[in-house]
Amino acid sequence: MSEYQYYKFERLDGYLDAKARQALRAISSRAEISATSFQIVYNYSDLKAEPHQVMLRYFDIGFYYANWGSIDAYIKLPAGTLPDALLGFSSDGLHVHENDEWQLLIFSLEEYDEYFDDENAEDFFQHLASLRSELIQGNWQLLYFMWLRALDIGDDVDAIPLINFDFNHISDELRAFAQLYDVPFALIKALAMTLAALPSHQAKQAQFQIDAWLSNLTDADKNTLISAIFKQGQLTRQQALAMTQKESVNTEETYRYWLTPDTIEPYIETAQSLFQQEQAEARAKKLAIEKAAKEKTLADIYNQRERRWQQAQEQADRTCASGYDYASHYLHQLFEAYQFSADEAAFDQRFKQFIAANNSRKALLNRLSDLL
Repeated sequence: MSEYQYYKFERLDGYLDAKARQALRAISSRAEISATSFQIVYNYSDLKAEPHQVMLRYFDIGFYYANWGSIDAYIKLPAGTLPDALLGFSSDGLHVHENDEWQLLIFSLEEYDEYFDDENAEDFFQHLASLRSELIQGNWQLLYFMWLRALDIGDDVDAIPLINFDFNHISDELRAFAQLYDVPFALIKALAMTLAALPSHQAKQAQFQIDAWLSNLTDADKNTLISAIFKQGQLTRQQALAMTQKESVNTEETYRYWLTPDTIEPYIETAQSLFQQEQAEARAKKLAIEKAAKEKTLADIYNQRERRWQQAQEQADRTCASGYDYASHYLHQLFEAYQFSADEAAFDQRFKQFIAANNSRKALLNRLSDLL
């Protein structure tokens, strides 16, 4: 099997100037490079730079996968966004690179054994901006997912602060992350049960209020923002906040309550049973909905049966493969609709007439052999 590697990086805050784009072009002569993005696929070659260094210098989110099963998702945050206490647990799946300006999180899978292609990569990439925004706003559930994943695969995980995030309700983006990174939903439920039973720290998720922010800006802040807008052409909200921030986002606090394997263990078995029950109920509900929809479709077909017989004959009269396929499709639908309406005898009579009218069309008859 040949090598195949996919890289995609994107800048969410601001633009890549000409100098930055020139530096990126030196890294890859074939990459698709725009004012906000970099994308390249390699066969028998590789990126001429360390991806984490490219991310730290130029981009805010990124994604990499290789056809041998490696996957990396990159999320870059302003320095101090996440407390050190939340980043210190050991995990093969989470790597952190920090400098004076940024915290770069790399979420890694070494052996992803499901089918994965560029379309899957593009679909998942669409979630990264929202995941980054949630982290910046103080929703740190993503880090707990990686802790749970490490616990599930048997790693010796260190304690992390027990902060009362709402794990009973997670966003679609977090759900997509949990599915790709194989974070057990039963363990997420166990964590929610742990939080409900034990004392924990209150989550401090920031709800941005633009009026309050504007009223607190000094003249110097406003001049800084106006100057930056003239230089760059625009500013994102995160850029503006970072430029006017008076103190570190991550003011270290003393944590009294901690999540450890021992604190969550008493709730895991119950959570697994509840999760299995919920899954069974969800499957039953889905089947009931599908059954009702199928029955409605069959009832509609039966009520319009004369038109369907006419359509089947019109398609048969085209005397071509696609016409025979359509005719067969209509007849099989009619067969199910008559069965659903307990009118099999009427179907048999009309079907015999149809066969008699098309007896010379062997290719069509072959398609209807299971109804003969």
